[in-house]
Amino acid sequence: MNGAAYVRSAGVVLGGALSFTVANSSLIPLAVPLFTVFVLVGVAVSELMSPRPSRSGQPTAQLAARDVDAYLPPGARAHLRWLGLAVLVAVPPIAVQIGANPLALAGQFGGREAMLRLAPTAAILACWCLLARHLLRRIAEAGHAGLDPQHLVADEAWRRRASRLVLGTTGVLLSGTLAGAMFYYSQRAWLVFVGGWGWWMFILLTLGLTAFLVFAHYLHLLIHPGPSGVVSAVARQQEPAEAVA
Repeated sequence: MNGAAYVRSAGVVLGGALSFTVANSSLIPLAVPLFTVFVLVGVAVSELMSPRPSRSGQPTAQLAARDVDAYLPPGARAHLRWLGLAVLVAVPPIAVQIGANPLALAGQFGGREAMLRLAPTAAILACWCLLARHLLRRIAEAGHAGLDPQHLVADEAWRRRASRLVLGTTGVLLSGTLAGAMFYYSQRAWLVFVGGWGWWMFILLTLGLTAFLVFAHYLHLLIHPGPSGVVSAVARQQEPAEAVA
């Protein structure tokens, strides 16, 4: 891994550790927002460290609209929609069940208060998903850096890497929220306060581990989105001669 990949990894690790720590306190509503902030800061800093795609000095406008899916793995956006639906369906009932426990570390609270405590999580995930959709469109629709073959190849590589980075970030935030909620509920709520070990515990852990595997898939995309589009120094030196010719 290069330095930028280590920075993105550090954002996920530190954000996850802080999120789990906060989840075991009365500040549990801030768990997912803090995780999101650390992940996004890690991505932003890593992008500042990464080389930018070289420009030919003759930017060109696109002649035809590009498809966002052309720069993503097959079915990637559909998979994200299903993942978002899973978060929407699973996390609110888990929050209600956690709040119903009289010995919960965050204090006992009812269903309405559970929804209020989920508001920061819902707001920050919704905002990022809207921003990610906008970023994917901007990446796909931006004009070419030039028409020479070297710049075209570098331009396509940069678009593919940037799109996969947005995809990986979104998947990590959604699947991390889902997996964290399931593991927290199965270990803290169900095992200690409800029923102990049994078939329900097995089902909860199976679902949690499935969500964790999805998290691992998107984490790989986040850490290794692909090579950045950089034109070699030799190609850049040839540009003035080609322009004169």
